[in-house]
This record gives sequence, structure tokens and C-alpha cells, in this order.
Amino acid sequence: MSKKLTNEDKKKFIEASLPKLIDEQKKIVLGTMSIDAQYTKVQRYIRIKNDSQKQERHHLLDLATKYCHILEGLDCLDQKLWTDEKKIKAFTDILDAYCDKGVKLVEDNNRRHLERLKQQRLQRQKEYETERAKYDKEIAELEEKLGDKTATNTIVTEVSLIP
Repeated sequence: MSKKLTNEDKKKFIEASLPKLIDEQKKIVLGTMSIDAQYTKVQRYIRIKNDSQKQERHHLLDLATKYCHILEGLDCLDQKLWTDEKKIKAFTDILDAYCDKGVKLVEDNNRRHLERLKQQRLQRQKEYETERAKYDKEIAELEEKLGDKTATNTIVTEVSLIP
């Protein structure tokens, strides 16, 4: 039979577990009035955290295993230990697939960067045109006040038809 926890035991558990929680979770727990509800929330948060850590450890173990196999395969190729052509071909196909993924990733990153640069250029061009229009308007107003409008905008050209 399991022993029923007292409120004092639950409080101790909550106090011990609070440092493991993020600030938002702490606020939620401390904002809850009932000790039983606080205890349940802390248990749930700790369980979620442990589950995510298990998944993360499993993922890291998978990556380490892949990395180990790749290193072993490269070592076998360097030492010329493999004689089975099918095994060598399968391993090089795996490496080629990763190389293709890397090339595609670089191309995608470059494409996104190019699009960002084009957007920035377009934005700067719009800002420039807006600023230029503002200055053109101000210049036109001042020229009109000074009466110089026709003199500054007139271009005189002379053409000679004599050879």
C-alpha cells in the first residue's frame, strides 16, 4: 500500500522542485491556492521536463551512433580494410547523399540571403525616393518664393548647322 502524502510532505516537494521550473511555471504554481493543485502541477511540469530530456538523450544517442558508424566507415576506407564492393558502394552512397544535402542547404541559404538583400535594396530605394521627393518639394517651394524657378530648371543648348 502506498502511503498518503500529507500537506507538509507536498509543501516540501513543491519547495524542492521550484528551482527546477521556469519562471512562468513558478508563477502558475505559486498563484494556485490549493496545496493539492500546486503539487499536481509541479508533478506534471517535472514529468514533462523529464520526458523531453529522455527524448533529447535518445536523439543525441542516435546522432552519436551515426557519427561512430561514419568514422568507422571512413577508417575502413582509409585503411583499405573493406573488400566487399557492395559495402563500399553503400557507404559512399550515404556520404554522397549527405554531400548533396549540404550543397542544397548552402544553395537554399544563399537564395534566402539573396531575397533578403533584394528586399533591403527595394526598401532603401523607396526610402531614398521618399526623401528625394521631400527635398524636391522643399526646393521647389523656395525657388518659387525667390522667383528663381524658371532660371534654374531651364537648360539652353545651341546647335550649329554650319559644317
